[in-house]
Amino acid sequence: MIQVKKLRKGTLSEFVLRPNPSMPWRIIKKIYFFFFIFILVISSILWYLGLYLAIPFYGIEIFLLGYALYLTCLKSRFYQVIKISARLIEIKTVKGKKIFNEEFNRDWSKFRLVTTYFNRPSFIVISSRGKNTHIGDFLCESERLELFKKIS
Repeated sequence: MIQVKKLRKGTLSEFVLRPNPSMPWRIIKKIYFFFFIFILVISSILWYLGLYLAIPFYGIEIFLLGYALYLTCLKSRFYQVIKISARLIEIKTVKGKKIFNEEFNRDWSKFRLVTTYFNRPSFIVISSRGKNTHIGDFLCESERLELFKKIS
């Protein structure tokens, strides 16, 4: 997902790149609560029938489901911010609590779209003084092409 902000007239643009989340956190909590209630009902029925050995496995299952949903939500919480001004290109990558800042001189930097072969996706690279930095690796192919047209 690409958000474009024009901060000043033609001098500064800001692009916010986010991965497309599978589900928002509110829906994940509702789905987890629904499965928890469903498993609780099944466990109550099994307890009533005297099948006690299956009940711990339902507890493990609901714990693993919660952990998997948490990891899914956690993996979609990173983003990149690209600020392009007349003299400077700033790339800020946020992964959870870790923030990586990189600055490039606009006169010495170049955006390139590297196409690959077979079924591998292309990628955008900013090159400056022998250093290559990937941009928007988590975007789909059409969004990556749209971003490259806007920043070039």
